Amino acid sequence: MNRCKKTSRLFGAFTLLEVVVTLAILIIPILAVTILAAGGSRSFRQTYNSIHKPIRQDALAAMTAFSTIGRKSNRSNYAVYKIINGVYTVAQPPINQEIASGSAVEFRYWENAFDPAAANADVLEVTNTGTHYALFYLEGRRLKVDYGTVVNGVGGISGGIRRTSSLLRTVTLSEFVDVSKGTEIFSHNVVGGVGMGSVRMNLTLTDNEGESVEVKTSVLLRMNWPR
Repeated sequence: MNRCKKTSRLFGAFTLLEVVVTLAILIIPILAVTILAAGGSRSFRQTYNSIHKPIRQDALAAMTAFSTIGRKSNRSNYAVYKIINGVYTVAQPPINQEIASGSAVEFRYWENAFDPAAANADVLEVTNTGTHYALFYLEGRRLKVDYGTVVNGVGGISGGIRRTSSLLRTVTLSEFVDVSKGTEIFSHNVVGGVGMGSVRMNLTLTDNEGESVEVKTSVLLRMNWPR
């Protein structure tokens, strides 16, 4: 009888070894999940920080401003400029070529969303090729844009110099332009001395940590007045 009672106790209880093994089996997946969660959190932080770095924000700001203004601008009155010792001159393509490039571009547009296609031709002013201007230009490593009003047909450049008398505001789009990659960051095609109305922006931003972002975009100027 004593032998039977002893056997019953052995079958109804766990040994210390069994408890340890069971705990180990339970701990392993918990540790695995914890490690995966920690790794995922680090990966998320790295991705978030990379996306929100200043140069990436600058790249987005530059493309947005360039595209937004360019799309509503007048293709009959815009200019790409070279900047030499602070003097702005209209960029011309090399002999037997069509592409002209420079360090600045000036767009003209109508602030109140004037649409020549929908207007009454009897009341249009053919000399009104835009009420406002946006001058994108490179100043050292800074990419800037001047916003102002057109006065008597004069926009952001007068006599080869930036005009500030009708300047409304200046916005710095980026301070990280990599000028070692080139300073003529704007270009367009010119045929018979006339710009084709599609302007490209091609530049590289490099921050103090050495990370670089390429900004390549183009915009088609949709308005065309006077025809």
